[in-house]
Amino acid sequence: MSSLVTFDAIDKEWLPISRGQFEAILGGAYELYLDHSKAPRIAEDLAPQVLGFLHDGWPAKYGFPDGKALDFFEFSDHPREERLELLRAMEAYYADFQRNQLDPGLTWMRERKEIFTPAFEEVIALMREELAGTS
Repeated sequence: MSSLVTFDAIDKEWLPISRGQFEAILGGAYELYLDHSKAPRIAEDLAPQVLGFLHDGWPAKYGFPDGKALDFFEFSDHPREERLELLRAMEAYYADFQRNQLDPGLTWMRERKEIFTPAFEEVIALMREELAGTS
Protein backbone atom coordinates (compact mmCIF):
# COMPACT_ATOMS: atom_id res chain seq x y z
CA MET A 1 0.00 0.00 0.00
CA SER A 2 1.35 3.40 -0.94
CA SER A 3 1.36 6.37 1.38
CA LEU A 4 0.83 9.90 0.18
CA VAL A 5 0.88 13.49 1.43
CA THR A 6 -0.73 15.99 -0.92
CA PHE A 7 0.00 19.70 -1.30
CA ASP A 8 -2.88 20.95 -3.43
CA ALA A 9 -1.98 24.65 -3.40
CA ILE A 10 1.32 23.91 -5.17
CA ASP A 11 0.04 20.82 -7.01
CA LYS A 12 2.72 18.53 -5.57
CA GLU A 13 2.84 15.43 -3.42
CA TRP A 14 5.22 13.48 -1.20
CA LEU A 15 5.31 9.76 -1.87
CA PRO A 16 7.53 8.14 0.78
CA ILE A 17 9.36 4.95 -0.10
CA SER A 18 7.24 2.94 2.33
CA ARG A 19 4.33 3.05 4.73
CA GLY A 20 6.89 2.69 7.52
CA GLN A 21 8.66 5.86 6.43
CA PHE A 22 5.33 7.74 6.30
CA GLU A 23 4.44 6.52 9.79
CA ALA A 24 7.88 7.12 11.30
CA ILE A 25 8.18 10.67 10.03
CA LEU A 26 4.62 11.82 10.65
CA GLY A 27 4.11 9.58 13.71
CA GLY A 28 7.22 10.81 15.48
CA ALA A 29 6.21 14.40 14.82
CA TYR A 30 2.69 13.62 16.06
CA GLU A 31 3.78 11.96 19.30
CA LEU A 32 6.84 13.94 20.32
CA TYR A 33 6.71 17.41 18.76
CA LEU A 34 3.21 18.42 17.62
CA ASP A 35 1.25 20.58 20.06
CA HIS A 36 -2.15 18.95 19.64
CA SER A 37 -3.90 21.97 21.16
CA LYS A 38 -2.50 24.15 18.36
CA ALA A 39 -3.30 21.64 15.60
CA PRO A 40 -6.34 19.63 16.73
CA ARG A 41 -7.63 18.80 13.24
CA ILE A 42 -4.22 17.65 12.06
CA ALA A 43 -3.78 15.56 15.23
CA GLU A 44 -7.21 13.98 14.72
CA ASP A 45 -6.46 13.27 11.06
CA LEU A 46 -2.99 11.83 11.64
CA ALA A 47 -3.72 9.68 14.71
CA PRO A 48 -5.35 6.70 12.95
CA GLN A 49 -2.85 6.88 10.08
CA VAL A 50 0.18 6.52 12.34
CA LEU A 51 -1.33 4.29 15.02
CA GLY A 52 0.80 1.29 14.02
CA PHE A 53 3.96 3.31 14.58
CA LEU A 54 2.61 4.76 17.83
CA HIS A 55 1.69 1.29 19.10
CA ASP A 56 5.15 -0.06 18.25
CA GLY A 57 6.91 2.81 20.02
CA TRP A 58 4.58 3.26 22.98
CA PRO A 59 2.46 0.08 23.33
CA ALA A 60 1.25 0.94 26.84
CA LYS A 61 -0.18 4.21 25.55
CA TYR A 62 -1.59 3.17 22.17
CA GLY A 63 -3.74 0.17 21.32
CA PHE A 64 -3.17 -2.17 18.44
CA PRO A 65 -4.30 -0.58 15.16
CA ASP A 66 -7.27 -1.99 13.30
CA GLY A 67 -5.61 -1.38 9.94
CA LYS A 68 -8.51 0.61 8.54
CA ALA A 69 -6.80 3.99 8.15
CA LEU A 70 -5.45 5.11 4.80
CA ASP A 71 -2.00 6.65 4.60
CA PHE A 72 -3.27 9.70 2.80
CA PHE A 73 -2.75 13.08 4.42
CA GLU A 74 -4.05 16.21 2.73
CA PHE A 75 -1.81 18.96 4.11
CA SER A 76 -3.71 21.67 2.22
CA ASP A 77 -7.04 20.78 3.82
CA HIS A 78 -6.01 22.07 7.23
CA PRO A 79 -6.06 25.63 8.57
CA ARG A 80 -2.86 27.59 7.98
CA GLU A 81 -2.13 27.90 11.71
CA GLU A 82 -2.26 24.14 12.07
CA ARG A 83 -0.04 23.61 9.02
CA LEU A 84 2.48 26.02 10.54
CA GLU A 85 2.42 24.02 13.78
CA LEU A 86 3.01 20.76 11.90
CA LEU A 87 5.92 22.35 10.02
CA ARG A 88 7.39 23.56 13.33
CA ALA A 89 7.03 20.05 14.77
CA MET A 90 8.62 18.46 11.71
CA GLU A 91 11.57 20.88 11.79
CA ALA A 92 12.15 20.21 15.50
CA TYR A 93 11.94 16.45 14.93
CA TYR A 94 14.36 16.62 12.01
CA ALA A 95 16.81 18.78 13.99
CA ASP A 96 16.84 16.22 16.82
CA PHE A 97 17.21 13.44 14.26
CA GLN A 98 20.27 15.17 12.76
CA ARG A 99 21.80 15.64 16.24
CA ASN A 100 21.06 12.01 17.26
CA GLN A 101 18.87 13.26 20.10
CA LEU A 102 15.77 11.21 19.39
CA ASP A 103 13.49 9.65 21.94
CA PRO A 104 15.02 6.30 23.04
CA GLY A 105 12.16 4.45 21.35
CA LEU A 106 13.30 5.80 18.00
CA THR A 107 16.98 4.89 18.10
CA TRP A 108 16.50 2.40 15.25
CA MET A 109 16.16 5.37 12.91
CA ARG A 110 19.85 6.25 13.39
CA GLU A 111 20.78 3.11 11.49
CA ARG A 112 18.71 4.32 8.54
CA LYS A 113 19.82 7.95 8.47
CA GLU A 114 20.70 7.83 4.77
CA ILE A 115 17.11 6.80 3.98
CA PHE A 116 15.32 9.14 6.36
CA THR A 117 17.36 12.31 5.74
CA PRO A 118 16.15 12.93 2.17
CA ALA A 119 12.57 12.02 3.14
CA PHE A 120 12.55 14.56 5.99
CA GLU A 121 14.10 17.19 3.75
CA GLU A 122 11.63 16.60 0.92
CA VAL A 123 8.45 16.74 2.99
CA ILE A 124 9.64 19.76 5.00
CA ALA A 125 10.56 21.60 1.77
CA LEU A 126 7.11 20.87 0.36
CA MET A 127 5.45 22.16 3.54
CA ARG A 128 7.52 25.34 3.40
CA GLU A 129 6.80 25.84 -0.31
CA GLU A 130 3.07 25.46 0.15
CA LEU A 131 2.97 27.75 3.18
CA ALA A 132 4.99 30.38 1.31
CA GLY A 133 2.54 30.25 -1.57
CA THR A 134 -0.63 30.53 0.50
CA SER A 135 -2.03 32.92 3.04
